Amino acid sequence: MKVGPLKNTYKQRGVGLIEIMIAMTLGIVVVLGITTLFADTSRSLGSVDRSGRQMENALFTLELLAAELSLGGYWGGANYPVDAETQIFVLGEVPASVPSELSWNIATESPPACLGVGRYIANTSNNAKAELAFAMEYPLFAASGASLNEEINAGKCGGTVTALANESSHYFVIRRAGSCATGAPPVPLLNRCRPLGDYFHLQANGCYSENLGLSGGEIKLEKVNDTNVDELLPYTSFDCESPAPIYRLVSRIYFIDQGGTLNRMYLDGAGGALGFTTEVLVEGVELLRFEWFVDTTGDGEYDRVTQAPDVVDWPNVIGVKIWTVVRSIEREPGYSDAATYTIAGESWSVPANNKNFRRIVQSKTVYIANIGGRRR
Repeated sequence: MKVGPLKNTYKQRGVGLIEIMIAMTLGIVVVLGITTLFADTSRSLGSVDRSGRQMENALFTLELLAAELSLGGYWGGANYPVDAETQIFVLGEVPASVPSELSWNIATESPPACLGVGRYIANTSNNAKAELAFAMEYPLFAASGASLNEEINAGKCGGTVTALANESSHYFVIRRAGSCATGAPPVPLLNRCRPLGDYFHLQANGCYSENLGLSGGEIKLEKVNDTNVDELLPYTSFDCESPAPIYRLVSRIYFIDQGGTLNRMYLDGAGGALGFTTEVLVEGVELLRFEWFVDTTGDGEYDRVTQAPDVVDWPNVIGVKIWTVVRSIEREPGYSDAATYTIAGESWSVPANNKNFRRIVQSKTVYIANIGGRRR
């Protein structure tokens, strides 16, 4: 019997149209699910990132301002408060008409913010020095952004001022000695201080000498450079031999600009001309307010709290409560902040064009030890 080759009894068939459609549908469902999961995860990560940056900006802003304000009243080795006429100016150094040459009344008005450029005083041998000397009697004060804009628009600040202040917010000015003891080269390099440049530095006399007419506590405020610093700042320490420390004069203005950014203007002599330069610090800072603690009895304890101290109060401010409102950097679609916040004891409503930002309100109380601590 003849046997033939074995035959496959099953016929091979291709994929039908129905199977293809089912597979495509399942594939689309899987891709859609993965896409939705990815989009949700991205939104969540974006929200977490925005919240993290907002919190970081809020904490950094508060700590930065607190650290600066805590140094109020620091004048190196000099006592507080400073009396410009008796401590800084020596006989014949400036005309006897100062402070009558000043364009503000030091008895009834707080000094302008942009002192030191030489545009608020006239007919003296050194306008900028005269301004700064009397400004040292007010090492700390604040006002509304509107008053700062008046100075900026009038060209009183000089330098490279590039932003206007938010007029619903407050600014503050701090003037103090730098924290780095400097002097003629190589001292700045050894102590890692800024170069002297052609800028104002101060030195307090620590020597008591009847022969030299020194009682201790006198202050020299001079614009110095590497070659004349020893000549212009010759005071000595308590031993009447070793040079007294020399400190750079710091004059800074912190304010919120109209775009919601914390800025700092600082007095500098870059380029040979004194003027204020604007430095951008933190985005998203929407509001800055203060409550000031005033010691009217001189015992180092505050007697009243106010948002607007009188002129005579500023040298007696021993503490401050800082209030900040920091918003997210990016707008959030679908979100609307209709809340009314209480900032420094007053109600504040969110501007109509900025309601779709999330906000953080923070406050911190700072004790000004260089003023209050000396009274205890």
